[in-house]
Formats: sequence, C-alpha cells, structure tokens
Amino acid sequence: MDRSTGKVVLVVQDILLNNFPIFGNSNYTIRMENLPTPILGKITALTIASPDLEASLAYYRQLGFSEVFRADWPFPWIQVSDGVLLIMLRKDPKPYIALTYYVDKIDSVIKDLEAKGIKFEQKPKKTDTIKRYLFRSPDGLNISLVSIVDGFYQPKGPGMLQMPPEDYFRPEKYVNKVCGLFGELAHPVTDLEKSIEFWELLGFKAVSRFASPYPWAIISDGLSIVGLHQTNEFAYPAITYFAADMGQKIAALKKVGLKNFKEKGPSEIVLTTPEEQHIFLFNLGGGQEPAQKELITTDIIETERLLLKVVTPEVMDKLHSTYSDEDIMSFLGLNDMEELEVEKNKWRGGRTTYRSSFKLFLMVSKETGKVIGQAGFHNWYAMHQRSEMGYNMKDDGEKRKGYMKEAVAAIIAHGFEQMGLNRIEAMVSPHNVASLKVVRGFGFTEEGTLREHFCSNGVLGDSICFSLLKREYEVRGS
Repeated sequence: MDRSTGKVVLVVQDILLNNFPIFGNSNYTIRMENLPTPILGKITALTIASPDLEASLAYYRQLGFSEVFRADWPFPWIQVSDGVLLIMLRKDPKPYIALTYYVDKIDSVIKDLEAKGIKFEQKPKKTDTIKRYLFRSPDGLNISLVSIVDGFYQPKGPGMLQMPPEDYFRPEKYVNKVCGLFGELAHPVTDLEKSIEFWELLGFKAVSRFASPYPWAIISDGLSIVGLHQTNEFAYPAITYFAADMGQKIAALKKVGLKNFKEKGPSEIVLTTPEEQHIFLFNLGGGQEPAQKELITTDIIETERLLLKVVTPEVMDKLHSTYSDEDIMSFLGLNDMEELEVEKNKWRGGRTTYRSSFKLFLMVSKETGKVIGQAGFHNWYAMHQRSEMGYNMKDDGEKRKGYMKEAVAAIIAHGFEQMGLNRIEAMVSPHNVASLKVVRGFGFTEEGTLREHFCSNGVLGDSICFSLLKREYEVRGS
C-alpha cells in the first residue's frame, strides 16, 4: 500500500523492448495484473471480408495459421487460427475488418450496452437464426457481437496476456512459429483520452500508457488486446506481431515468396493482405537477436504519477556485461557519457560486499516515459535490518512538483514491508533545504551531526543523521 495516496502499489514486469509504438521508440509493456473479466463475450475473433476465401486461406497458412472451421451458411466463411488469434474470413468483395465477440446471453449484453449509451448501426431481424449487432468506436473501428455458434472456441494460446514476460524473448515458446507473438490490434485514434473512455464502457482497461513519441495506450478486457495510437503515422487498423527473431522470420517469409509488403526499418515490415488489410511484423529488442543480449526484467512499483523501476545488483551486472553504452544510458536515464562513466566506475569497483548491498528505484514519469530521478537504499545491511536512503532529481524541470515526496513514500513502504527493514537512515547536508523538508515530512528523527562526513568536489561537509523506525512508520500509517 502506498501510504501517501492510499493506493495499492502493483508489482509488474518491465522489459527492454525498443521498437514500439508504430515506427518509433518506446518501452512496450503489457502489465498482466488485475486484468478485467470480459463482458462482451466468451470468444473473440477478427472478422475479415475476403473476395476469394481460398486465396485468403492460402495466405494465412503462409503466416502460420491453420483452418479451424468452414461452412456455407448463412454465407461462405472459413475460420482460421494460429493458436492464439482467431480470424473469421467471410465471403464479401468489400474490404471490411471488425473486432468480433461471440456472445452467449446476447440479449442481456445488448441491453447493458444500450443502457450505457452505445448506439448500434446494425441489428438482427426477428427472423434471423443468428443474431448480429454492429457498432463502431469513436474512430470508426467496427465492433460486432454475434450470438454464439456451436463448435466455436477460443484458442488456448498462450499469447502475450498469458505468457511470462521473459518468454517474449524466447522464440521457442511462441505458438506461431512463423510470425511470433500476436501483440495487439493497432487502432489509430484522434483523442486518446476520449477513446479510452469509450472502451472502458465495453469493459476494457488501460494496461499500459505512454506519452512518447505520441500519446498511446494498450487496452484489454482480459480477452482482446487493442492498441490505441493517437498518431497520423498510419490510418488503418493493423494486426500486430512481435518477435525477438523477427529478422529471421521475415527472411524466411521472403524466401517462400512473401509479396505485397513495405520495409519500415531493420526487421520491420508492413504487409498488405489479399483482403486489403494490414499486418505489422515488428522486432523486439531494437534489432538484436535474443542470443546477443541477456534479458533484463525488473519489478516496478506504481504510484499515482510514477513508475519506480527496481534496479538490483543482479540487474546492474546484466546491464553492464551484456548491453551497449547506448542501452545502459537509456535504461538508467543517463544524460551524457560523463554520467555513464560514473556508473561504470561504480560497477567496476563493486557496489556490494558479503554483508551490504543496495536497491535503486529509477523514477519514470508516466506522462513522458522518461527517467526524471532516482531514489533507493544503499549501505543495506540485511543482517541488521537497516539501510541508508538516498534520492535525487535528475530533471530540473520536474522539481517542486511533489514527485520526490511521492517516490519516497513508496520506497519507505517497500523498505519496511518488503525488505524486512527495521531502521531507515538518511544523511542530509544542513544546507540541503529541500531534502531536509522531505525527511522531516515523513517523521524522521534527527539524531545528530556527523562532522566532515562527506566530500563533494574536494570539499568536506557535515551531514545531519536522521532515522525512521518501523514502529514509528506503523504508528504514522495507522
């Protein structure tokens, strides 16, 4: 619990993924905790109109799909799946794609949606054996609800919602060996906030949100994954796949005669299907193959405005031993080579001993996705249940906005509740007014002055020693 806001702090996984959003750089993360229960239906598929069903079937087979079901009533159709994504190909010469749900108690679902203000553009006739309803998102994505058909089932996967994040970089774990992991139905939107409000009416939840390189979010109802992208870089819904070895997969597809695609970057292409739809094939990890880098996963503590990315000695070892200088600077939010060299020297010199360690939290702004500061514990003596706390803002433009108070509240709670600490110490210069305000604000007790305790730019300075005990923290939090 974050005692500063009363909000539950979620622990999630963060992975170095560099090739998203569309044609840009960011961290693509699906946060799988507390996903909602679907309210639209039990089975979801993408319905795609095809002028030639057999040609479409051959195309999707080339992409790792197999035929699941086919019929000629009430119109010719073929259902295909890659084990994660279900696609309903229906005979129709007019290009069309829809996010479709197959619904058990459809009358009840429709009644609930109409009560929320959803307007249906198409409704079934009373004589229709299979009921179909159609409505659109504010940005024109077709959404259809169909009464469930005997024999239909949801593919078992696992997909990105069910897989452990570390398996994203293990191609042998992918169900679709040809294209990789189905990531989302990418949907361009005009206003991200209004779009999210609409999808929340349908039972979706924003599981990841970013402001760079443009506003975008990943939403899910626990069954479907939709990417909302406030951008002009593409203007159509697109089926999106990711793979750690996408370069090899694209090369293999070209070798067997893949056509109608555009190169968008290293190991990235956009396919145009026979039905005039689009498929994005994107690489995970900025073009690196999985064997070249050791996967880095970290826990994250979420506060109201921040993601606090945990950095442990193990993370630092992986980062410095297997990643490039550019990757290290990006991960740690370093501004220049001088800061990088400082971090390298710390690592080379050894930041842990047999009895002391550290735990750092990078302060990542939810709004921008950038590292704006850091806070954490050093001189952590687990045997004695105590550690020294430190913190600093890297971005002067973000100072005096309450970010440090928000971060320190969360890490104090983490220290006492998760790390087994009984005592947290803070050594503060008597001239650091802002830092003094922080520790006093959290009830730290001033214990005395350590004379000529630290050296800054060759000048020795005093430190005021503060401490907070677990029992004092518990009393303040009650």
